[in-house]
Amino acid sequence: MISQKTRSSLTITIGTILVSIGTILLVGLASGYNIDIFRGEIFTTGLALLGSNPGGASIKVNSKLISQKTPYRLESVKTGTISVEYSLADYYDWKANFFVKPGEVTFANYALLVPKVIESKQIESNLVFTDIVSSPEKNKIYAFIDNPGLVYEVKSNYELRKVAELPVNDSIKTPIRQVDTQISNDAGSLVTRAVYDDASTAYFWVNTSSGELFDLNKLFNQPLAYIRISPRNNKDIYNLQAGKISRVNVDSKKLSSLPMANVTALDLTKDGILTIENISPTDTAQLLVSYDYDGNNRKVLYQYPSSTKPLKILSSKIGNDLVAAITNPDNNSLTIFRQKDGKNLSSLIGLDTSLPNFNPNGRFLSFVQASKLRTIDIEFTDRYSILLADIGQINWLTKYQMLLKKPNGLFIIDYNGFNLLKIPPNATLLSDYKIATLLDSKSVVFLIAGKINYYSLEPRGGLINFR
Repeated sequence: MISQKTRSSLTITIGTILVSIGTILLVGLASGYNIDIFRGEIFTTGLALLGSNPGGASIKVNSKLISQKTPYRLESVKTGTISVEYSLADYYDWKANFFVKPGEVTFANYALLVPKVIESKQIESNLVFTDIVSSPEKNKIYAFIDNPGLVYEVKSNYELRKVAELPVNDSIKTPIRQVDTQISNDAGSLVTRAVYDDASTAYFWVNTSSGELFDLNKLFNQPLAYIRISPRNNKDIYNLQAGKISRVNVDSKKLSSLPMANVTALDLTKDGILTIENISPTDTAQLLVSYDYDGNNRKVLYQYPSSTKPLKILSSKIGNDLVAAITNPDNNSLTIFRQKDGKNLSSLIGLDTSLPNFNPNGRFLSFVQASKLRTIDIEFTDRYSILLADIGQINWLTKYQMLLKKPNGLFIIDYNGFNLLKIPPNATLLSDYKIATLLDSKSVVFLIAGKINYYSLEPRGGLINFR
């Protein structure tokens, strides 16, 4: 017979063991582990955030229908590859694969459900347009008319607002063409180059709200070949000419020559100036260099081999980190530069690339190479590729979906190559189409035969973003 003392000792011992086991289980669960009691299996798990735009879609995980609708937090997901499917009446189905990592969150909440019926409309106008351009942040679209040079805003309600009419030149000639158009980040100003019928040209800065404009050639008093609008102040204009950079403010009319030399390429970031500079006098290499907006605080970021043609820079940011796509026209090689954890990193992606394009928040860089659409997730260094020939244009429609222009139509595709879907217009030849997108409204605006057409993919409701 067990004594009272022994019984007490056993109780304490068993209790200690149970508490220890419970503690281990809690720590394990918190660390991404789970237990299948019936199978006697311990496995790692993660969390999946499921969401669609619009919400309320049915969910299948690994082909098994679950009772909840989007948006939904799917907990204790077994690690490894899973398939996620969303379906909603009157919308095309959406499907993608994800890799769940132990104790981590898998984001499957970016799905754009495309309506099966998309109504295309045309803006009623007697005007004949020649071009349309989106602002860098895809929040405004402007349309242009040649001969005479006119600028219009395509408003969010698809009405047209006249912004400005470019003046005649000193020979009393009207503009017959507008080229090299760029819009400021905030869409508060734009720059366009007018070509006159006597072959003369002039760059104009235009205030998109008031229509006020200035002849930049007269303000700079020098040839203009490489104009850029400052992201910090849309009234500051930078010009690269003969290896040197100058700046003019359209309000003060003050012209400044910045202390730089041997510059072959220029880009303006939200924090300052990014340049490519030849190493003089031998020109055996080129430097990627950053400055502040006044051309001071010079920092050499990286050294690249020399090229016969100037490198091209396309910059963006991920958080506080600078990221740049650098293209060498000699062989169309693409290199990605990134500042991370205080280090300057550079990686050659490959040769024969084209159409490099950052998504709105700088996380994804898409480009075309060898008849493939490729995307790099710069934040997590993941790479995606899908065989797609004859891509003529890439526009980001959302932060996660691209709009592709191909000869046989327009296509929407996710950043990772899933859910390729052809959408109107379903013309057999799109070579003459010009495309612009509005990010917030998920609108597609296209110009053909001088007329502006549009349709919206924005459904009722909205995406609940867990991030």
